[in-house]
Amino acid sequence: MLRKTAGWALLASALTCSGARADSATDFYHAKPNMRMIVSSTPGGGYDMMGRLAARYFSKYLPGEPSIVVQNMPGGGGITATNYLYAVAPKDGTVLGHIDRGMATTALLYGSHTQAQFKAIEFNWLGSISREVGVGLVSKNSKARTLDDMRKTEIAIGTNGPETDSAMYARLSNQLLGTKFKVVFGYPGQVEYYLALSRGEVDGIFMTGWSGPNRLTAMKDIEGGSVGFFVQMASSRHPDAPDTPTMRELVTDEKDLQILDILLSRLDLGRPFVTPPGTPPDRVALLRKAFDAAAADPDLRAEAEKIGIRVDPISGADAQAMIAKLYLTPEDVRARMQGIVQIGK
Repeated sequence: MLRKTAGWALLASALTCSGARADSATDFYHAKPNMRMIVSSTPGGGYDMMGRLAARYFSKYLPGEPSIVVQNMPGGGGITATNYLYAVAPKDGTVLGHIDRGMATTALLYGSHTQAQFKAIEFNWLGSISREVGVGLVSKNSKARTLDDMRKTEIAIGTNGPETDSAMYARLSNQLLGTKFKVVFGYPGQVEYYLALSRGEVDGIFMTGWSGPNRLTAMKDIEGGSVGFFVQMASSRHPDAPDTPTMRELVTDEKDLQILDILLSRLDLGRPFVTPPGTPPDRVALLRKAFDAAAADPDLRAEAEKIGIRVDPISGADAQAMIAKLYLTPEDVRARMQGIVQIGK
């Protein structure tokens, strides 16, 4: 009898522990931990606005609705924040990251030359509120305003960091389209390098966050004639620029098209959200569920529309799978891609 009682006690204990484990993520967030969202850009830009919007709705769909404090950590076009999230930030589900999409493939593209101290495939990807297309913009005061002119005349392209999408597409254009862009680094974010374009400090920029709020400012300038499109980074022409060719239309070599398609595919990552490696899987699952619910929230969508953000979400599972697939790129293709886009090429 004693043995049977002990057996029931052990079974009850096991079931209790199992229930506690099953509820641990829910209990953790119900306790209202101090949560932060690290945004890898300066205040006021598309990443910042989207991060702050998402933070409010993330909280709404987490147990206990814990508050999420947004903290900007610009530097290196997103590398400073991403390095921090990988190596320093707590790995307990209290810290979220909203990082430049270029960070997903920086090691893939720049190899041993990268400043990244992280492995992108080890992050827990939560998803993105929007997918992206990119556009090349040029000032009306530039010495070269068309691609034909840009093949003959060097002009300055402003960007925030050497391993960002905006810098990479400028170098890609030099290699595949024969342009003569001089890439100028040092601007903290897209807001600042767009202002540099407006002030005449640079001749052009590659804006790879066309779904964000800076699009509204750019469209006003385009309609006013002070800025114009010269190319698109997309698989098909965007309705805002029906007469502007895509890079894919202009590249004819099949091997180059293969590389271009890989680089264009990462625009689907949009403006991604992550948690650090080592975050407990049950908390990651709960955060992904909260993210999906937030992205579908009609109030978030209405608010996003008011500030000029287009909602076209990608889930965390899809983002994770996309990044894993990119890192399966064959070595010969990877080497050619690095030769095309690396700094100094």
